Amino acid sequence: MTLLKPQALQSGQTIGLFCPAGAPVPADRIDFGARALEARGYRVRLGAHVRSSHGTFAGTDQERLADLNAFLRDPEIRMLMAVRGGYGCGRLLPGVDYCAIRSDPKWVVGYSDLTALQMGMMAKAGVETVSGPMAGVEFRGVPDPFTDRHFWSLVTGDEAGLELSNPADSPWIPIQGGVAEGRLMGGCFSLVMSLFGTPYLPDLRGAILVLEDIHEHLHRLDRMIVQLRLSGVLGEIAGLVLGQFTECRPADPEKSFHDLPTILRELLEDLRVPCVRSYAYGHEVRKRSLPWGVMARLDADHGDFRLLESPCA
Repeated sequence: MTLLKPQALQSGQTIGLFCPAGAPVPADRIDFGARALEARGYRVRLGAHVRSSHGTFAGTDQERLADLNAFLRDPEIRMLMAVRGGYGCGRLLPGVDYCAIRSDPKWVVGYSDLTALQMGMMAKAGVETVSGPMAGVEFRGVPDPFTDRHFWSLVTGDEAGLELSNPADSPWIPIQGGVAEGRLMGGCFSLVMSLFGTPYLPDLRGAILVLEDIHEHLHRLDRMIVQLRLSGVLGEIAGLVLGQFTECRPADPEKSFHDLPTILRELLEDLRVPCVRSYAYGHEVRKRSLPWGVMARLDADHGDFRLLESPCA
C-alpha cells in the first residue's frame, strides 16, 4: 500500500479537537487548548461529544468514535488534534472510517494512547500521522519553545521540521553504532505491544522503530523488550531509537531490580542495527514530534537524525 501524506497546514484552516480516550480533567483543558490554537491563526471546532464522560473515558465508545469519524469525513477539517491521551483508543479501531482518511488524508495528532489509533491508520489506510503535542496538555499553557517550534515546522512544511536530532545540550546515548534508513514507526511502547497479533500494527520490517513510555514498571519494560527479541522484530528493523521513559520504576522499591540502562545494555548489546537511548521524544515537556511513515536517516555515532523527505504532500 502506498503511504499517503496530508497537505501542509495553512493559517486559517480548521483544526478539530477530539477526545478518543480519557476524559479531560479538569474540563477547562479543552477551552485553553482551543484558545491557544485560535491565537495561532487557526479555526477550531470541538467534537460533539468532547465534553462527555463515561467512567474514565471521554464518552462511550460510540460517542468517541462518532466524533473521530465525523472529522475524518469533513473536508473542512485539516487537522485532528487530541485533547489528551489516557486509555481507550484501541476500543475504537474496528469502527474507524479508514476509507475516509485514505480518500482525504489529514493530520491526526497526539501521542501516548493515540499510538494505537495512528498505527492502525497506517496499517489499514496507509496514511501518515504525527506523534505530537495535544491541545489539553502542551497547549493548555505556554508550550516548551523547542517542542512548539518543531511541531509547527513539521506540519506546515517548513524545512526546519526535517531535523529530528536531540537538542545540542542533551545528547542521546549510543547503544549500537551505525547508520540506518527506514520509515519511522512506533510510539508508546506498551501500546505498540498491545497491537501485536492484530491487523492494526504496520509491518515493522525495515523501519526505524521509536519507543517511549510512562509509568511502566521496569520488569514490564524488560518483558516487552524480550518479546521484541523473541518475535524476531529486532532482527528485521533498520534501527531502534529509545526515547523518554518517564517515571518508570521498580514495582517494589524494596526489592532489587536492574535499572533501565542495565536492562537495555543486557538485552540490546548484541543488536545488529543502530540503537540509541535518551532520545528527546515521549511524555516529557521538551520533545520532538515524529511523522509516522516518513523516511528518515539515523546516524547513531554522530548524533544525527533527520527526515529524508517532507512529511507534507
